[in-house]
Amino acid sequence: MAQENLGSREIVKVGIVVDDIEKAAEYYQKIFRFETAPAVRLPDPTKKPDPRAYRLLRGEKTDPRLKCCIVPLGPVYLEVIEPYPDQPSPWLEYLQKHGPGVCFLSFYVDGFERTLDFMKENGAPAFFVEEKGFERYAYFETQKLLGVTLEAKERGEKPSVEEAQS
Repeated sequence: MAQENLGSREIVKVGIVVDDIEKAAEYYQKIFRFETAPAVRLPDPTKKPDPRAYRLLRGEKTDPRLKCCIVPLGPVYLEVIEPYPDQPSPWLEYLQKHGPGVCFLSFYVDGFERTLDFMKENGAPAFFVEEKGFERYAYFETQKLLGVTLEAKERGEKPSVEEAQS
C-alpha cells in the first residue's frame, strides 16, 4: 500500500543551529528561567558506535561532529546544535548558508523506507540519513519548498549499511 502522507503531523523537536552553543545555552536559561543552563554535550572520542551505525550526506559517508544541548519546552523540545567545521554536515551547510536559525522540524514515523519513498515521490528526496543502531532518521530536501527542512525519525532495529545503500 502506498503511503499517503509523511506519517505524522506532530512535531517532536525543532532543530536550531548556532555558532556559539555555550552562549545560546546561557540565553535559553535566562529567557526561560531554567535553574541551570541546558547541558552542552560534546563528542565523546572514546565512544564506540553501534556496528550498524552510519551517516550519509548526499550518498557519501561522513562523520560530522557537533556540540548539542536539549531545551525542554514541551510538548516539543529544541535540539540546539553547533557543528564542528571539520566534516560536511547538514548543520554546517545550514549555518554557512543561512547563519544561526531553525534548521529542521522533526517528526516520528513508522515505516522509514515508505517515508523515504513518499518524500522522494513528492519532490523532496532525503539528502542526509543517519543510522544509530537504535534509531534512524533522514533530512529531506524541503527547505525551498517549505522554508524549513523536515526530519523523519524512526526507532527500532534497522538494516545494515549495505542494505541501506541498496
